[in-house]
Amino acid sequence: MKKLDIYKSDNYILKDAFDEAVMNLHILKKQNGYRSFVVCGCEAGNGTTTVAINLAAALAESGWKTVLIDGDMRKKNRYKRLNENATVGLSDYLMDKAPIGRIKYDTTTENLTYIPCGELIDNPVRLLCSNKMNVAREELANDYDFIIYDMPAINSAMDAEVIAVSADATILVSAVGATSKKGLIKAANALKETKANLIGTIINRTDMEQYTAYHEDYDYFQNERYVKKMIKDKRKKR
Repeated sequence: MKKLDIYKSDNYILKDAFDEAVMNLHILKKQNGYRSFVVCGCEAGNGTTTVAINLAAALAESGWKTVLIDGDMRKKNRYKRLNENATVGLSDYLMDKAPIGRIKYDTTTENLTYIPCGELIDNPVRLLCSNKMNVAREELANDYDFIIYDMPAINSAMDAEVIAVSADATILVSAVGATSKKGLIKAANALKETKANLIGTIINRTDMEQYTAYHEDYDYFQNERYVKKMIKDKRKKR
C-alpha cells in the first residue's frame, strides 16, 4: 500500500512552536502517563486539522510511535486533506466493515500512522460511544506511545466530547480573528461539564507581531549576534 504523504510546514518558527507543544506533552506523559489527546476547535474553521497533523508529525519525528486519528466522520473523504487515497477508515471499522488493521495507513513520516475517518456518517455519536470504539482505544494504547484524535469543533457537534471523556487530555484550538471569546468560553464549559481533562488552548493564525510579543527570543538561534558569538567562542577555544 502506498504511504500517505504527510505535509508539514518548513517554517522554523512554526516548528519551534510545535516543538514547545511536544515538550509539554512529553512532560505530561512522563509525569501523569498521558498518552491520548483530543485536539478540537472551539468553532468550525479554527484550523484544528492543521494543528493535529503538525503536532502528531512532531511527536513522531521525536521518536515516539504515534497514531493520528481523523474522528470527523461527518465530512466526506474528498473534503479531507489526507484521505484521497484512503478507501476505508474509522467508521468502517466501527460498523464491522473492516478490521482495525485495514484502517491503519503508513505515512511518509517515520513513526507516524494515520487512521482516516472512513465512510460518511450522519450521526456518528452512537458509534463513538460503542464498545467497538473502546476495543479500538485499548488496542491502539498497546501499540502506540501517543494517540492524537482530530475531532470536530466542540460548538458544532458532540463528537469531541464523547472521545474527550475517555482520552487522557484535551487541547482546544482557537484562531485569531475567527474564534470569539464567547465561543471559547462555551467550548471550555462544555468540556468541563463532561469532566473532560482540558489542559490548554493552542492559538492558531497569530501574526508575527503577536508571536514575537509572546516569544521575544523566538529567533535567538537564528540571530546574527548569536551566530557571531558562537564563531568568536570557537576561535577562543583553538
